[in-house]
Amino acid sequence: MNKKELSQLRYLNKEIELLKQQIEQAEHIVEKKYAADYVSGSNPVWPYQKRVFHIEGIAIPEYEKRVKHLRIKLQKRLKILVKKQEQLVEYINNIDDSLIRQIMILRYINGLSWKQIANHIGGGNTPDSVRMLHNRFLRDN
Repeated sequence: MNKKELSQLRYLNKEIELLKQQIEQAEHIVEKKYAADYVSGSNPVWPYQKRVFHIEGIAIPEYEKRVKHLRIKLQKRLKILVKKQEQLVEYINNIDDSLIRQIMILRYINGLSWKQIANHIGGGNTPDSVRMLHNRFLRDN
C-alpha cells in the first residue's frame, strides 16, 4: 500500500456520501419526459356540447425505467467504492505498531493535518516527527 492509495480513502468517503445522495435524488437527476395530447368529450351537464380537452403529464414507463437504470448504475459504483474503502481500512487496522496505526487512522480516516495528529497523539511529538514516522513506515513496507 502506498501513500497515493491511502490518500484516496479521504476522497472515497466523500464520493460515497455523494453517491448516496445521488441515489436518493435519482428522480430529480433524470430529465422528465412530458407527454401531451388532446381528447374530445362533452360538458358533464346539459347541454352536452362537444369539447376538446388538453391533457399533459409525465411519460411514466420511460421515466421510471430511466430512474431505475440510473439507480442501478449508481449502486454498482457505490459497491466498488465501498469495497475499496474496506480494503484500505483493513490495511490500516492490520498495522502492528500502535503509534503508526494511530497516525494512519488520524491522517487517512479522520483526515487530520500533521499538526492536529501531533497534538492528538501528544508525548512531545511534532508535526514533522509524525510525518517522518509515517513516511518511514510506508517506505519500509
